[in-house]
Amino acid sequence: MALAGYGLALTVIWVLAWGSPSPANVIGGLAVAALLLVLAPDTWPGLTRPRIRPVAIARFAGSVLVKVLESNVVLTREVLARRSRIHTGVVAVPLPECSDALITLITNVMALTPGTMPLEVTRGPTVMYVHVLHLHDVEDVRREVQHLAALAYRAFGSDEAVAALPPEDMAAADVTPPEDGIR
Repeated sequence: MALAGYGLALTVIWVLAWGSPSPANVIGGLAVAALLLVLAPDTWPGLTRPRIRPVAIARFAGSVLVKVLESNVVLTREVLARRSRIHTGVVAVPLPECSDALITLITNVMALTPGTMPLEVTRGPTVMYVHVLHLHDVEDVRREVQHLAALAYRAFGSDEAVAALPPEDMAAADVTPPEDGIR
């Protein structure tokens, strides 16, 4: 049953890539999907197929969309204002350990949001340094980034990463930022 879902998803992507749901595109998409599912092994050494969590993915996508819209409104207001209210800063945000793929996803989503820019990620413990255009409350910035990370973990993380998350968002996570002079 899972293979049928993957095959359907691959077919939909194929048809969307070609731009029209013509019979030839649908049949071609089904053929390519079948070929990929036959040729690709069920498991790769060290990798497993991701578990699809549609509700978590929808929550993540909705949160990202709302955040992008909010930040665009704030940035537009800042551009049109007579006086600048910009107060920049760099915030160290501790994150639970996770895969490089999840860190990449989180940093790319943050880079798409006007007003925030990930600068660096360090490991052991995982800390993301984020430049913020409107820095008013350091803890609020940390909570927002950790909330985004929790949504990403729940949507795309491994079962182990999801199980390691506390019931409420990571705002209550017991991870402290490094003492290097950065907020």
